[in-house]
Amino acid sequence: MAIDIESDLKRALDLLGEGHVFALDVGTGRARMAYALARYGYDVVSLEYNIDTLKKAKEIISNEDVEGKILFVHGDAHRMPFIDESFEVVASYNAMHHMSDYNVAIDEMVRVLRKGGKILITELNDVGKERVAESHRQRGSHHEAKIDIYDVVNYLKDKHNIVGEISKGEFIDIFYGVK
Repeated sequence: MAIDIESDLKRALDLLGEGHVFALDVGTGRARMAYALARYGYDVVSLEYNIDTLKKAKEIISNEDVEGKILFVHGDAHRMPFIDESFEVVASYNAMHHMSDYNVAIDEMVRVLRKGGKILITELNDVGKERVAESHRQRGSHHEAKIDIYDVVNYLKDKHNIVGEISKGEFIDIFYGVK
């Protein structure tokens, strides 16, 4: 049985379109983006810093219909273990607010993205931030997202001259651009 691709994530992937190239999922978490990319035809490298989270993501995906399409890599988004211009697509699903310095992570994403490659970044909008914070409160933990998609977009434009489009979802905002 396949994992459901959430409507906001489907909207993000529809912007990107199907592909048969290598894609990098930065800050994979529970591998939602990695799974969706694989379902859209991409061969995916799924990068995650927290080894326990990475193991859990691999376990979640192990029973799905994307076997052989996702390679799980333990690594730091601030110092990615990939050579320059390694990927045709670089994506991140609601992970930038977890980075100790999201600007450095974005610099790395751009570094490993090929010229003409596609970049897709999502971040929680106000509704999504509250929904996730409430879910964490119910579990007795805390979650705070201090940035939004405009922080990401402005940095990409100012530092890397990458512009694109922003799409509003129910719980996330989506940026899609080309290097």
